[in-house]
Parts: sequence; C-alpha cells; structure tokens
Amino acid sequence: TSLSGETVMVAESDRTNNGSPNEPPVDSAALAEQVKSLARKGKFKEAERLRDNLLEKDPMALAHIVSTAEVIEEEKTRFLDKDHLAVWDQLYKDLSDEETNCLFFSMDEAQVASNKLLLAQGKKNSRLFFIDSGKVAVFFRKGEKNMPLGQLSRGDVLGEDNFFGISLCTTSAVTQSKVKLRHLGRQDVEAWHDKLPGLYEKLAAYCEKHGRNRQLAARKSLEKRTYERYGASAVATAYLVNAEGEKEDTYFRGPVTDISRSGICLSIKCSKQETARALLSKNVQVAVAFDEMADKVFKTYGAIVKVTYHLHNDYDLHVRFSSIISDEVFQKFPCSSSNEG
Repeated sequence: TSLSGETVMVAESDRTNNGSPNEPPVDSAALAEQVKSLARKGKFKEAERLRDNLLEKDPMALAHIVSTAEVIEEEKTRFLDKDHLAVWDQLYKDLSDEETNCLFFSMDEAQVASNKLLLAQGKKNSRLFFIDSGKVAVFFRKGEKNMPLGQLSRGDVLGEDNFFGISLCTTSAVTQSKVKLRHLGRQDVEAWHDKLPGLYEKLAAYCEKHGRNRQLAARKSLEKRTYERYGASAVATAYLVNAEGEKEDTYFRGPVTDISRSGICLSIKCSKQETARALLSKNVQVAVAFDEMADKVFKTYGAIVKVTYHLHNDYDLHVRFSSIISDEVFQKFPCSSSNEG
C-alpha cells in the first residue's frame, strides 16, 4: 500500500526474498520445480523440507505453495505400497487420503531376520510396529523362565502400550521368522497435531480395538502384582536419585493410591506430558508418611515403571521398590483392605 492509501499490486516474479535487502533474490518458480521433481522421485522428506523453505522465503508465492502441496500429495498416493494397504485395510479405510499419505510416509520399512528382539521386558520402547508378514513371539520372563504368551503375525500391531502410554515394556517380543514390518517413532507423530490433529486419535483408537499385546498379557494375569495392593491414608514423596545414588532436589509428592510389599502408586500433578514421560525408568527415593503414624516416615528406593495420565494434569506414578518390604515391616503399616480384583 502506498502512502496515499492506493493499493500497489506486485507480480510474483518481481518479489525477492520477502523484502529482505541482505539476502539474494529467491526464484520461487525454480524452487517449486525442484520440490515437484523430488516428489516425483519419491523423495518426500526432501521435497517437504524444500517446500518449507519456499514458505519461509516467499510466503506470498501462493500459486507455487499450493501447486507443490498438490503434487506432493498426488505423488505420495502413487507411491503407496498396495500390498501394505491391503494388509491394513481396516486401519486405512477410516482415514482421508491426506491422513493415509501422512501415516504411511511417516513410517520406516524394515526386514528383520529371525530370532531378533523387538521389545525387551522392563526396557523403554518408543516405536509402534506394524507387522506386514512373518511371525513374532511374545513372552514374559518370570524368574529364570520365559513364559510364552502368544504369537503375532500379519496384520498385528506391537508396542502400542508403550507408544500411547507411559510405561516400560511388560513383555518381550522376538521374531520367529523373517519379518517384514513398518515402524513409527513417537517423534514422527509430533508434527501431526498441527497438520492433521485427528490422525493420532484415530490411530490410538484402532490400536485400542485391534491391538493384541494387552490381551495376551491380561490372559496370563501379568498385570497383577506379585504382592497384594492395599489402600492407605498416606502421602508419599518421590525424590529423583542421581547416578551416584544421591537424592536430588527434584521431587513429586501426592496421596498414596495403593501400596504393596513390592511397590507403590501415588497421585501427582504435572503440567507437561513430556516431563511425565521423562520420569519413566528414573530411580527414586520414596518417603511414605502414614496419617496414623505421623511420627514415623518409611523410606526406601525404587524405580518409576509406569506413569498413568488422567484429566487436568493428574497422573499416577507407579514405583517398583528395589527390594521387597519384609512381611514383618509391612504388617505394621496402617493399610486398609486389599485393592486387588
């Protein structure tokens, strides 16, 4: 707009670098052609990075911005693996074309040899696996024995509990044959929330309905603790412990949900899910103050094995003790009735 208020039209070819005098002119048309060329070769990550550069350098080049987006989506559809889509038709049938392309091209493909570990009990996992072919055995280690739970194969997902929740692996999974799969990393879905906000929820709903790992674990009653859980009128404080075993200043405090000889669950407030997720597998010193034993505080050490999210920044912190509380000591705790069942 001129000083007189008259609107001045500027052609796209006349614009240079969004008005910055210190940088060389941007050839938006040439940049757009490079984006389209990369897309036609199936190099979508490079194409999208270059298109992001175009958006940043020349946000008013609307024709090029729109046309490059259209070409990327068209080429993605052309490059889709039809065999994979056939295996996962129940997943993709509820997705739009743009959601289908986004999910598929967020995944990485892998060919995994037989007898390779995909999940390790008690360890972290940040990937969601989609098995296209082959067989995967799921088992649980109890003492010195591996307890078989079942077998996953074509069309099964693996790792959904850890991917959508905040917990260590409760089971292990190993390939029993050559397995073709695709896997999705948690960091890969971060961009979805702005671009396609409903896609994450659709994927979570599908895994909740069709995922078998939780069913296999439940069938063997693995989710039950070794020792009974009891309610207690108490407040627990979990202090983070460093590598030297020294108590740090950071701590979480909240009412006790339940306690057993092997672990404790307390309710906490946490404003960010990233912070809650970062607590997983951290070593802690736990101090428990029972209402009926105000003059005594029970202290022990343990590790955070699960963090359960509720509404309004409420979480349950699940801690497994480093050593089992003796029956003699535990019987002195003023606990209420068992929470099992």
